[in-house]
Amino acid sequence: MSRFVATYISHSAQLDELQVAYLNKELQSVFSITELCSKRLAPHVVDVTFTIDADWSSVKKALTPLIDSQKQIDIIVQNDDSHRQKKLVVFDMDSTLIYQEVIEMIAAYANVEPQVAEITNRAMNGELDFAQSLQERVSLLKGLEINPLYDAIKPRLQVTNGVPELCESLKAHGVKLAVLSGGFTPFAEYIKNQLHLDYARANNLETQDGKLTGTTKGPVVDGNCKAETLRSLCKQYGIHPQDTLMVGDGGNDLPAMAAAGFGVAWHAKPRVQQLAPCKLNTESMTNLLYVMGYIS
Repeated sequence: MSRFVATYISHSAQLDELQVAYLNKELQSVFSITELCSKRLAPHVVDVTFTIDADWSSVKKALTPLIDSQKQIDIIVQNDDSHRQKKLVVFDMDSTLIYQEVIEMIAAYANVEPQVAEITNRAMNGELDFAQSLQERVSLLKGLEINPLYDAIKPRLQVTNGVPELCESLKAHGVKLAVLSGGFTPFAEYIKNQLHLDYARANNLETQDGKLTGTTKGPVVDGNCKAETLRSLCKQYGIHPQDTLMVGDGGNDLPAMAAAGFGVAWHAKPRVQQLAPCKLNTESMTNLLYVMGYIS
């Protein structure tokens, strides 16, 4: 027998008792559970624990129709064990820690938005892999002066609602925090410093005489690189992989979610929401504290 927890998180300010009762009834109908233990954590959050003879993947699969049917309530299902409170949390950057996509901001700055959009569309259609699309987009930036570019972009980066509070709380609990970005190192380092994260990794833009050469240097931070870096951080910090969480919105975050103990698709693309261990579409990322059991 295994113990599980389903966390109901409403997108509105209140999750009323009728909604909780309905979800609990649906939960019981899926598994023929006789006993559920409900605990309200906040006006918009309820934890429901139950014990059945099943593993997590089969529980998640069985509950997927119920999870997908709820448009204003996220249902996060996970094992209710000692690994729930993570010791390492790894974030994607663009559209996760920040609202924007930095490459789009740079494209606007360089007046190459249509060309970058065309490359992005080809990548989404499967015509290019991440490394190819990155190199094609970076090639359009050749000749840009690097310092004015950084000065123009960095102050405009908008940190996602709830992220500073989330990071502060996790740091207080001794959690290590990292950002792994398919974007560019200067911006990832800037966000790392703003949020007091422990580690940042992203792609390095090659420069010569203060201008971009139109190429990157070093390994490309793609999905496999993110997964490998997460495993490396586990060794560096002495943390078991089951005690890690990956948070992201794109397909290149899925390998790291698979390598981590758990993964959260944050306002993600439909395919990522479908394939990730769970999805979270609330207004504030502080709700991750409920997911990880740091507010109970």
